[in-house]
Amino acid sequence: MSWVLDEEVLAILAAILVVSIVFGVTQMVNAGRVVEPFSELGLLGPGGKIGDYPRQVVAGTPFLLHAYIGNHEGKTRYYRVLVKIGNRSTVVNETMPLTVEPMMDLRTVLTHNSSTIIPLNLAMPEPLTNARLVLELWVFNETSRVFEYHGRWNQLWLNVTSPVLGSSQAPQPAAISRKVEERLTEAYFAIRRAEESGGNVTAMVSKLNLAIEHAEKGEYEQAESLVQQVLTLEPETVQQGLETRRMQLINTIVAPGLIAGVALVLLIAFRNRVWLVFLKAYGDWGLVPVDKAGLGSTTLAKKVKGSFSQGRNLRVRDVVALGRGLGQEKWRVAREVFSWVRSKAVRLEDPDPPGSFAAYLLSIHSLGLTIVVILIGLTVLAIYVLQATLPRIVLGSLFVLFLPGYSLVDALYPRESDLTPLERLALSIGLSLALVPLAGLVLNYTPWGIRLDPVVFTLAVMTLSLEILASYRKHALLRLAATGG
Repeated sequence: MSWVLDEEVLAILAAILVVSIVFGVTQMVNAGRVVEPFSELGLLGPGGKIGDYPRQVVAGTPFLLHAYIGNHEGKTRYYRVLVKIGNRSTVVNETMPLTVEPMMDLRTVLTHNSSTIIPLNLAMPEPLTNARLVLELWVFNETSRVFEYHGRWNQLWLNVTSPVLGSSQAPQPAAISRKVEERLTEAYFAIRRAEESGGNVTAMVSKLNLAIEHAEKGEYEQAESLVQQVLTLEPETVQQGLETRRMQLINTIVAPGLIAGVALVLLIAFRNRVWLVFLKAYGDWGLVPVDKAGLGSTTLAKKVKGSFSQGRNLRVRDVVALGRGLGQEKWRVAREVFSWVRSKAVRLEDPDPPGSFAAYLLSIHSLGLTIVVILIGLTVLAIYVLQATLPRIVLGSLFVLFLPGYSLVDALYPRESDLTPLERLALSIGLSLALVPLAGLVLNYTPWGIRLDPVVFTLAVMTLSLEILASYRKHALLRLAATGG
Protein backbone atom coordinates (compact mmCIF):
# COMPACT_ATOMS: atom_id res chain seq x y z
CA MET A 1 0.00 0.00 0.00
CA SER A 2 3.03 2.26 -0.38
CA TRP A 3 1.40 3.87 -3.42
CA VAL A 4 -0.70 5.92 -0.96
CA LEU A 5 2.48 7.84 -0.02
CA ASP A 6 2.74 9.19 -3.55
CA GLU A 7 2.63 13.01 -3.35
CA GLU A 8 -0.19 13.40 -5.87
CA VAL A 9 -2.27 10.73 -4.14
CA LEU A 10 -1.66 12.33 -0.75
CA ALA A 11 -2.77 15.70 -2.12
CA ILE A 12 -6.02 14.23 -3.45
CA LEU A 13 -6.68 12.27 -0.24
CA ALA A 14 -6.04 15.42 1.80
CA ALA A 15 -8.54 17.33 -0.35
CA ILE A 16 -11.14 14.57 0.08
CA LEU A 17 -10.53 14.56 3.84
CA VAL A 18 -10.98 18.34 4.03
CA VAL A 19 -14.23 18.13 2.06
CA SER A 20 -15.48 15.34 4.36
CA ILE A 21 -14.66 17.36 7.47
CA VAL A 22 -16.34 20.49 6.06
CA PHE A 23 -19.40 18.44 5.14
CA GLY A 24 -19.43 16.86 8.60
CA VAL A 25 -19.25 20.24 10.35
CA THR A 26 -22.01 21.56 8.05
CA GLN A 27 -24.20 18.60 8.96
CA MET A 28 -23.61 19.25 12.65
CA VAL A 29 -24.47 22.94 12.27
CA ASN A 30 -27.62 22.17 10.26
CA ALA A 31 -28.70 19.28 12.51
CA GLY A 32 -32.44 19.46 13.12
CA ARG A 33 -33.11 21.93 10.30
CA VAL A 34 -35.68 20.82 7.74
CA VAL A 35 -35.59 22.28 4.24
CA GLU A 36 -39.00 20.98 3.13
CA PRO A 37 -41.21 20.25 6.18
CA PHE A 38 -44.19 17.97 5.62
CA SER A 39 -46.66 15.75 7.44
CA GLU A 40 -48.05 12.38 6.39
CA LEU A 41 -51.52 10.88 6.62
CA GLY A 42 -52.34 7.35 5.55
CA LEU A 43 -55.33 5.03 5.79
CA LEU A 44 -54.41 1.43 6.60
CA GLY A 45 -56.49 -1.73 6.62
CA PRO A 46 -57.58 -3.87 9.59
CA GLY A 47 -54.11 -5.41 9.86
CA GLY A 48 -52.38 -2.04 10.04
CA LYS A 49 -51.02 -2.34 6.48
CA ILE A 50 -51.90 -0.93 3.08
CA GLY A 51 -54.57 -3.11 1.48
CA ASP A 52 -57.25 -5.54 2.66
CA TYR A 53 -59.74 -2.68 2.99
CA PRO A 54 -63.41 -3.53 3.58
CA ARG A 55 -65.74 -2.78 0.68
CA GLN A 56 -69.03 -3.50 2.40
CA VAL A 57 -69.99 -3.05 6.06
CA VAL A 58 -73.15 -3.31 8.10
CA ALA A 59 -74.68 -0.17 9.60
CA GLY A 60 -74.04 -0.05 13.34
CA THR A 61 -71.54 -2.92 13.26
CA PRO A 62 -67.98 -2.01 14.24
CA PHE A 63 -65.13 -2.49 11.78
CA LEU A 64 -61.46 -1.68 12.18
CA LEU A 65 -59.19 0.61 10.19
CA HIS A 66 -55.99 2.44 11.11
CA ALA A 67 -54.77 6.00 10.58
CA TYR A 68 -51.06 6.53 9.99
CA ILE A 69 -49.61 9.95 10.88
CA GLY A 70 -45.99 11.02 10.29
CA ASN A 71 -44.29 14.23 11.39
CA HIS A 72 -41.37 15.64 9.36
CA GLU A 73 -41.97 19.30 10.18
CA GLY A 74 -38.73 19.89 12.08
CA LYS A 75 -40.53 20.34 15.40
CA THR A 76 -43.16 18.73 17.59
CA ARG A 77 -46.69 19.10 16.18
CA TYR A 78 -50.16 18.67 17.66
CA TYR A 79 -52.34 16.76 15.16
CA ARG A 80 -56.02 16.15 14.89
CA VAL A 81 -57.61 13.46 12.66
CA LEU A 82 -61.24 14.01 11.73
CA VAL A 83 -63.23 11.09 10.33
CA LYS A 84 -66.17 12.20 8.18
CA ILE A 85 -68.81 10.59 5.97
CA GLY A 86 -69.66 11.98 2.55
CA ASN A 87 -70.93 10.80 -0.82
CA ARG A 88 -70.20 11.36 -4.49
CA SER A 89 -71.51 14.93 -4.39
CA THR A 90 -69.45 16.10 -1.41
CA VAL A 91 -66.19 17.92 -2.10
CA VAL A 92 -62.85 17.50 -0.34
CA ASN A 93 -59.41 18.47 -1.67
CA GLU A 94 -56.04 19.92 -0.60
CA THR A 95 -57.53 23.32 0.19
CA MET A 96 -61.09 22.50 1.27
CA PRO A 97 -62.09 20.02 4.00
CA LEU A 98 -65.34 18.09 3.86
CA THR A 99 -68.10 20.39 5.15
CA VAL A 100 -69.87 17.89 7.42
CA GLU A 101 -69.66 17.16 11.12
CA PRO A 102 -67.03 14.54 11.99
CA MET A 103 -68.13 11.15 13.25
CA MET A 104 -64.79 10.74 15.06
CA ASP A 105 -62.22 13.22 16.36
CA LEU A 106 -58.79 11.87 17.38
CA ARG A 107 -55.68 13.75 18.50
CA THR A 108 -52.01 13.00 18.93
CA VAL A 109 -48.73 14.85 19.50
CA LEU A 110 -45.65 13.77 17.53
CA THR A 111 -42.02 14.81 17.75
CA HIS A 112 -40.01 15.47 14.59
CA ASN A 113 -39.27 12.39 12.48
CA SER A 114 -41.72 10.23 14.41
CA SER A 115 -44.95 8.52 13.41
CA THR A 116 -47.88 6.70 14.96
CA ILE A 117 -50.67 4.35 13.90
CA ILE A 118 -54.05 5.01 15.53
CA PRO A 119 -56.74 2.28 15.51
CA LEU A 120 -60.10 3.49 14.20
CA ASN A 121 -62.94 1.42 15.62
CA LEU A 122 -65.70 2.69 13.34
CA ALA A 123 -69.39 2.02 12.83
CA MET A 124 -71.41 3.58 10.01
CA PRO A 125 -74.60 5.12 11.40
CA GLU A 126 -77.00 4.19 8.59
CA PRO A 127 -77.25 2.24 5.33
CA LEU A 128 -75.73 4.08 2.38
CA THR A 129 -74.62 3.25 -1.13
CA ASN A 130 -71.22 4.59 -2.20
CA ALA A 131 -70.45 6.09 1.18
CA ARG A 132 -67.29 8.18 1.19
CA LEU A 133 -65.30 7.64 4.39
CA VAL A 134 -62.88 10.55 4.63
CA LEU A 135 -59.90 11.09 6.96
CA GLU A 136 -58.61 14.67 7.28
CA LEU A 137 -55.41 15.85 8.96
CA TRP A 138 -55.58 19.06 10.96
CA VAL A 139 -52.59 20.74 12.68
CA PHE A 140 -52.58 23.10 15.65
CA ASN A 141 -51.55 26.65 14.69
CA GLU A 142 -49.45 28.05 17.53
CA THR A 143 -50.12 31.66 16.50
CA SER A 144 -53.91 31.56 16.18
CA ARG A 145 -54.16 28.77 18.80
CA VAL A 146 -56.66 26.78 16.72
CA PHE A 147 -56.50 23.65 14.58
CA GLU A 148 -56.23 24.29 10.84
CA TYR A 149 -56.82 21.96 7.90
CA HIS A 150 -53.40 20.74 6.71
CA GLY A 151 -54.42 19.71 3.21
CA ARG A 152 -53.85 16.00 3.81
CA TRP A 153 -56.78 13.64 3.34
CA ASN A 154 -57.56 10.00 2.52
CA GLN A 155 -60.79 8.31 1.53
CA LEU A 156 -62.39 4.87 1.32
CA TRP A 157 -65.56 4.04 -0.64
CA LEU A 158 -67.99 1.74 1.18
CA ASN A 159 -71.41 0.21 0.70
CA VAL A 160 -73.29 0.22 4.01
CA THR A 161 -76.02 -2.41 4.30
CA SER A 162 -78.94 -2.48 6.71
CA PRO A 163 -78.17 -3.61 10.28
CA VAL A 164 -79.23 -6.94 11.65
CA LEU A 165 -80.99 -7.41 14.95
CA GLY A 166 -78.74 -7.36 17.99
CA SER A 167 -75.86 -5.52 16.30
CA SER A 168 -73.66 -3.50 18.62
CA GLN A 169 -72.48 0.05 18.26
CA ALA A 170 -68.77 0.82 18.35
CA PRO A 171 -67.74 3.07 21.25
CA GLN A 172 -66.79 6.53 20.02
CA PRO A 173 -64.35 8.98 21.67
CA ALA A 174 -66.05 11.57 23.86
CA ALA A 175 -66.02 15.23 22.89
CA ILE A 176 -63.32 17.04 24.84
CA SER A 177 -64.58 19.93 26.95
CA ARG A 178 -63.24 23.42 26.35
CA LYS A 179 -61.57 23.55 29.78
CA VAL A 180 -59.73 20.27 29.22
CA GLU A 181 -58.82 21.38 25.70
CA GLU A 182 -57.16 24.49 27.12
CA ARG A 183 -55.15 22.40 29.57
CA LEU A 184 -53.98 20.08 26.76
CA THR A 185 -52.97 23.13 24.74
CA GLU A 186 -51.09 24.53 27.73
CA ALA A 187 -49.15 21.26 28.02
CA TYR A 188 -48.39 21.35 24.29
CA PHE A 189 -46.93 24.87 24.55
CA ALA A 190 -44.79 23.67 27.49
CA ILE A 191 -43.42 20.96 25.21
CA ARG A 192 -42.66 23.45 22.47
CA ARG A 193 -40.81 25.77 24.87
CA ALA A 194 -38.73 22.87 26.16
CA GLU A 195 -38.05 21.73 22.61
CA GLU A 196 -36.91 25.18 21.46
CA SER A 197 -34.38 25.17 24.30
CA GLY A 198 -32.92 21.97 22.86
CA GLY A 199 -34.39 19.57 25.40
CA ASN A 200 -35.46 16.01 24.75
CA VAL A 201 -39.25 16.18 24.98
CA THR A 202 -39.98 12.49 24.32
CA ALA A 203 -41.17 11.83 27.86
CA MET A 204 -43.34 14.96 27.89
CA VAL A 205 -44.95 14.03 24.55
CA SER A 206 -45.66 10.50 25.78
CA LYS A 207 -47.45 11.82 28.88
CA LEU A 208 -49.45 14.35 26.85
CA ASN A 209 -50.63 11.66 24.41
CA LEU A 210 -51.70 9.54 27.37
CA ALA A 211 -53.57 12.56 28.75
CA ILE A 212 -55.34 12.97 25.37
CA GLU A 213 -56.42 9.32 25.46
CA HIS A 214 -57.93 9.77 28.94
CA ALA A 215 -59.64 13.01 27.86
CA GLU A 216 -61.21 11.28 24.82
CA LYS A 217 -62.62 8.67 27.20
CA GLY A 218 -64.01 11.36 29.50
CA GLU A 219 -61.49 10.52 32.24
CA TYR A 220 -60.68 14.13 33.01
CA GLU A 221 -59.02 13.63 36.40
CA GLN A 222 -56.41 11.28 34.98
CA ALA A 223 -55.91 13.64 32.03
CA GLU A 224 -55.39 16.61 34.38
CA SER A 225 -52.87 14.65 36.44
CA LEU A 226 -50.82 13.83 33.34
CA VAL A 227 -51.00 17.42 32.09
CA GLN A 228 -49.62 18.58 35.43
CA GLN A 229 -46.76 16.10 35.10
CA VAL A 230 -45.94 17.53 31.67
CA LEU A 231 -45.85 21.06 33.07
CA THR A 232 -43.67 19.90 35.96
CA LEU A 233 -41.15 18.35 33.56
CA GLU A 234 -40.70 21.59 31.60
CA PRO A 235 -38.05 23.34 33.79
CA GLU A 236 -35.89 20.22 34.05
CA THR A 237 -36.14 19.54 30.30
CA VAL A 238 -35.30 23.17 29.48
CA GLN A 239 -32.20 23.02 31.68
CA GLN A 240 -31.08 19.77 30.07
CA GLY A 241 -31.65 21.30 26.66
CA LEU A 242 -29.47 24.30 27.44
CA GLU A 243 -26.68 22.00 28.61
CA THR A 244 -27.09 19.87 25.48
CA ARG A 245 -26.82 22.94 23.27
CA ARG A 246 -23.64 24.01 25.00
CA MET A 247 -22.19 20.56 24.34
CA GLN A 248 -23.35 20.75 20.71
CA LEU A 249 -21.58 24.09 20.38
CA ILE A 250 -18.41 22.48 21.69
CA ASN A 251 -18.81 19.51 19.34
CA THR A 252 -19.59 21.76 16.37
CA ILE A 253 -16.92 24.43 16.75
CA VAL A 254 -14.39 23.59 19.45
CA ALA A 255 -13.98 19.85 18.76
CA PRO A 256 -13.34 20.14 14.98
CA GLY A 257 -11.03 23.09 15.61
CA LEU A 258 -9.16 21.13 18.27
CA ILE A 259 -8.89 18.10 16.00
CA ALA A 260 -7.62 20.26 13.13
CA GLY A 261 -5.13 21.99 15.44
CA VAL A 262 -3.80 18.73 16.85
CA ALA A 263 -3.57 17.28 13.34
CA LEU A 264 -1.62 20.33 12.17
CA VAL A 265 0.78 20.11 15.14
CA LEU A 266 1.28 16.40 14.54
CA LEU A 267 1.85 17.02 10.85
CA ILE A 268 4.50 19.63 11.55
CA ALA A 269 6.14 17.73 14.40
CA PHE A 270 6.02 14.20 13.01
CA ARG A 271 5.80 14.58 9.23
CA ASN A 272 9.35 13.28 8.88
CA ARG A 273 8.95 10.39 11.32
CA VAL A 274 6.90 8.43 8.80
CA TRP A 275 10.14 7.84 6.92
CA LEU A 276 11.72 6.49 10.09
CA VAL A 277 8.81 4.04 10.31
CA PHE A 278 9.52 3.09 6.70
CA LEU A 279 13.17 2.58 7.62
CA LYS A 280 12.28 0.40 10.61
CA ALA A 281 9.92 -1.75 8.53
CA TYR A 282 12.17 -2.20 5.49
CA GLY A 283 15.64 -1.64 6.97
CA ASP A 284 16.83 -5.22 6.40
CA TRP A 285 15.36 -5.49 2.91
CA GLY A 286 17.74 -5.58 0.00
CA LEU A 287 17.90 -3.04 -2.84
CA VAL A 288 17.97 -4.59 -6.31
CA PRO A 289 18.98 -2.17 -9.12
CA VAL A 290 16.50 -1.90 -11.97
CA ASP A 291 17.38 1.41 -13.66
CA LYS A 292 20.55 2.97 -12.28
CA ALA A 293 19.98 6.15 -14.28
CA GLY A 294 16.74 6.66 -12.37
CA LEU A 295 18.64 7.06 -9.11
CA GLY A 296 19.45 10.68 -9.98
CA SER A 297 22.65 12.63 -9.57
CA THR A 298 22.75 13.36 -5.84
CA THR A 299 25.89 12.57 -3.88
CA LEU A 300 24.16 9.65 -2.19
CA ALA A 301 22.88 8.34 -5.52
CA LYS A 302 26.40 8.42 -6.97
CA LYS A 303 27.71 6.37 -4.03
CA VAL A 304 24.90 3.84 -4.40
CA LYS A 305 25.57 3.57 -8.16
CA GLY A 306 29.21 2.92 -7.39
CA SER A 307 28.33 0.17 -4.95
CA PHE A 308 26.02 -1.45 -7.49
CA SER A 309 28.76 -1.24 -10.16
CA GLN A 310 31.14 -3.06 -7.81
CA GLY A 311 28.56 -5.83 -7.36
CA ARG A 312 27.92 -5.06 -3.72
CA ASN A 313 24.61 -6.07 -2.19
CA LEU A 314 22.98 -3.15 -0.37
CA ARG A 315 20.25 -3.13 2.24
CA VAL A 316 18.16 -0.10 3.08
CA ARG A 317 20.17 0.24 6.32
CA ASP A 318 23.41 0.26 4.32
CA VAL A 319 22.17 3.14 2.21
CA VAL A 320 21.16 5.01 5.36
CA ALA A 321 24.66 4.44 6.73
CA LEU A 322 26.13 5.87 3.52
CA GLY A 323 23.86 8.89 3.85
CA ARG A 324 24.79 9.40 7.49
CA GLY A 325 28.44 9.35 6.44
CA LEU A 326 27.60 12.24 4.10
CA GLY A 327 26.02 14.16 6.97
CA GLN A 328 22.38 13.50 5.93
CA GLU A 329 19.59 12.83 8.37
CA LYS A 330 18.05 9.36 8.50
CA TRP A 331 14.61 10.45 7.43
CA ARG A 332 15.98 12.27 4.37
CA VAL A 333 17.86 9.17 3.27
CA ALA A 334 14.79 6.97 3.83
CA ARG A 335 12.66 9.38 1.78
CA GLU A 336 15.19 9.32 -1.06
CA VAL A 337 15.26 5.52 -1.02
CA PHE A 338 11.44 5.50 -1.18
CA SER A 339 11.58 7.86 -4.18
CA TRP A 340 13.89 5.40 -5.95
CA VAL A 341 11.44 2.60 -5.29
CA ARG A 342 8.48 4.66 -6.51
CA SER A 343 10.34 5.63 -9.72
CA LYS A 344 11.24 1.94 -10.27
CA ALA A 345 14.97 2.72 -10.21
CA VAL A 346 15.33 -0.04 -7.60
CA ARG A 347 13.06 -2.62 -6.06
CA LEU A 348 12.90 -3.87 -2.49
CA GLU A 349 13.56 -7.54 -1.86
CA ASP A 350 12.63 -9.35 1.35
CA PRO A 351 15.62 -11.40 2.56
CA ASP A 352 13.33 -13.79 4.43
CA PRO A 353 9.97 -13.95 2.61
CA PRO A 354 7.09 -15.68 4.45
CA GLY A 355 6.54 -19.26 3.32
CA SER A 356 2.93 -19.94 4.29
CA PHE A 357 -0.10 -17.76 3.68
CA ALA A 358 -0.67 -17.45 7.43
CA ALA A 359 2.87 -16.13 7.88
CA TYR A 360 2.27 -13.74 4.99
CA LEU A 361 -0.81 -12.31 6.70
CA LEU A 362 1.25 -11.58 9.82
CA SER A 363 4.10 -9.90 7.91
CA ILE A 364 4.69 -6.38 6.59
CA HIS A 365 3.61 -7.67 3.17
CA SER A 366 -0.06 -7.64 4.26
CA LEU A 367 -0.01 -4.00 5.38
CA GLY A 368 -2.97 -3.21 3.12
CA LEU A 369 -5.15 -5.84 4.81
CA THR A 370 -4.10 -4.58 8.25
CA ILE A 371 -5.04 -1.00 7.41
CA VAL A 372 -8.39 -2.11 5.94
CA VAL A 373 -9.20 -4.09 9.11
CA ILE A 374 -8.29 -1.08 11.28
CA LEU A 375 -10.42 1.32 9.22
CA ILE A 376 -13.43 -1.03 9.28
CA GLY A 377 -13.02 -1.44 13.03
CA LEU A 378 -12.88 2.33 13.56
CA THR A 379 -15.95 2.80 11.36
CA VAL A 380 -17.98 0.24 13.33
CA LEU A 381 -16.79 1.89 16.56
CA ALA A 382 -17.88 5.34 15.32
CA ILE A 383 -21.30 4.05 14.23
CA TYR A 384 -22.29 1.90 17.19
CA VAL A 385 -20.27 3.24 20.13
CA LEU A 386 -19.17 6.86 19.67
CA GLN A 387 -22.17 7.94 17.56
CA ALA A 388 -20.42 11.29 16.95
CA THR A 389 -21.34 13.03 13.71
CA LEU A 390 -17.90 14.08 12.45
CA PRO A 391 -16.09 10.72 12.88
CA ARG A 392 -19.07 8.90 11.39
CA ILE A 393 -19.04 11.08 8.28
CA VAL A 394 -15.27 10.93 7.74
CA LEU A 395 -14.88 7.20 8.44
CA GLY A 396 -18.19 6.39 6.76
CA SER A 397 -17.03 8.17 3.59
CA LEU A 398 -13.91 5.98 3.48
CA PHE A 399 -15.94 2.88 4.32
CA VAL A 400 -18.46 3.45 1.52
CA LEU A 401 -16.63 5.48 -1.14
CA PHE A 402 -13.10 4.03 -1.01
CA LEU A 403 -12.51 0.71 0.78
CA PRO A 404 -14.80 -1.58 -1.32
CA GLY A 405 -13.29 -0.34 -4.59
CA TYR A 406 -9.76 -0.36 -3.17
CA SER A 407 -10.05 -4.00 -2.12
CA LEU A 408 -11.42 -4.98 -5.55
CA VAL A 409 -8.63 -3.12 -7.36
CA ASP A 410 -6.10 -4.75 -5.04
CA ALA A 411 -7.53 -8.17 -5.88
CA LEU A 412 -7.59 -7.53 -9.64
CA TYR A 413 -4.16 -5.88 -9.82
CA PRO A 414 -2.03 -7.35 -7.00
CA ARG A 415 1.25 -5.97 -8.40
CA GLU A 416 1.76 -2.30 -7.53
CA SER A 417 3.44 -1.86 -10.92
CA ASP A 418 0.22 -2.85 -12.69
CA LEU A 419 -1.29 0.61 -12.14
CA THR A 420 -0.04 4.08 -11.33
CA PRO A 421 -1.00 5.51 -7.91
CA LEU A 422 -3.52 7.92 -9.43
CA GLU A 423 -5.09 5.11 -11.47
CA ARG A 424 -5.47 3.03 -8.31
CA LEU A 425 -7.06 5.93 -6.44
CA ALA A 426 -9.47 6.77 -9.27
CA LEU A 427 -10.48 3.13 -9.78
CA SER A 428 -10.92 2.62 -6.03
CA ILE A 429 -13.42 5.48 -5.82
CA GLY A 430 -15.16 4.60 -9.11
CA LEU A 431 -15.57 0.91 -8.32
CA SER A 432 -16.82 1.71 -4.82
CA LEU A 433 -19.58 3.79 -6.40
CA ALA A 434 -20.48 0.72 -8.48
CA LEU A 435 -20.17 -1.97 -5.78
CA VAL A 436 -22.13 -0.28 -2.99
CA PRO A 437 -25.38 0.19 -5.01
CA LEU A 438 -25.12 -3.42 -6.21
CA ALA A 439 -24.82 -4.57 -2.59
CA GLY A 440 -27.87 -2.46 -1.74
CA LEU A 441 -29.80 -3.98 -4.66
CA VAL A 442 -29.05 -7.50 -3.43
CA LEU A 443 -30.01 -6.59 0.15
CA ASN A 444 -33.31 -5.19 -1.11
CA TYR A 445 -34.37 -8.73 -2.11
CA THR A 446 -33.38 -10.30 1.21
CA PRO A 447 -35.42 -10.47 4.44
CA TRP A 448 -33.02 -7.97 6.06
CA GLY A 449 -33.60 -5.15 3.56
CA ILE A 450 -31.56 -1.97 3.15
CA ARG A 451 -30.99 -1.05 6.78
CA LEU A 452 -27.96 0.14 8.72
CA ASP A 453 -26.91 -3.18 10.27
CA PRO A 454 -27.20 -5.32 7.10
CA VAL A 455 -25.46 -2.64 5.01
CA VAL A 456 -22.54 -2.29 7.45
CA PHE A 457 -22.18 -6.07 7.75
CA THR A 458 -22.39 -6.65 3.99
CA LEU A 459 -19.87 -3.95 3.06
CA ALA A 460 -17.47 -5.06 5.81
CA VAL A 461 -17.59 -8.74 4.76
CA MET A 462 -17.33 -7.87 1.07
CA THR A 463 -14.34 -5.55 1.61
CA LEU A 464 -12.51 -7.99 3.88
CA SER A 465 -13.16 -10.92 1.52
CA LEU A 466 -11.77 -9.03 -1.48
CA GLU A 467 -8.74 -7.84 0.50
CA ILE A 468 -8.01 -11.39 1.72
CA LEU A 469 -8.24 -12.55 -1.91
CA ALA A 470 -5.82 -9.77 -2.85
CA SER A 471 -3.43 -10.91 -0.11
CA TYR A 472 -3.62 -14.49 -1.37
CA ARG A 473 -2.75 -13.40 -4.91
CA LYS A 474 0.13 -11.25 -3.64
CA HIS A 475 1.44 -14.21 -1.62
CA ALA A 476 1.29 -16.40 -4.74
CA LEU A 477 3.25 -13.79 -6.71
CA LEU A 478 5.81 -13.54 -3.89
CA ARG A 479 6.34 -17.30 -3.87
CA LEU A 480 6.61 -17.32 -7.64
CA ALA A 481 9.28 -14.62 -7.52
CA ALA A 482 11.16 -16.48 -4.77
CA THR A 483 11.34 -19.61 -6.93
CA GLY A 484 12.51 -17.59 -9.91
CA GLY A 485 9.28 -18.00 -11.83
